[in-house]
Amino acid sequence: MPIYEYTCRGCEHDFELLVRSQEKPECPDCGSSKLEKRLSVPAAHTAGNSSLPVCAPPSHGGGCGLPQCGQGGCMGM
Repeated sequence: MPIYEYTCRGCEHDFELLVRSQEKPECPDCGSSKLEKRLSVPAAHTAGNSSLPVCAPPSHGGGCGLPQCGQGGCMGM
């Protein structure tokens, strides 16, 4: 059951959704099924002593673009 990233064409809300078999995804904000699947970057954990950045709650400017930050702004980078 993969998790996909979508943008709603109706209200432009960006979100992630777990899609099971034949389910038709809908926007959690407006309920529209007119969605655009976004290109997502897979995240992988590697061995080592480096740590991932600490993410702050979502800001007005959006996220930094890193997959581990979702829509939040990053701190500590």
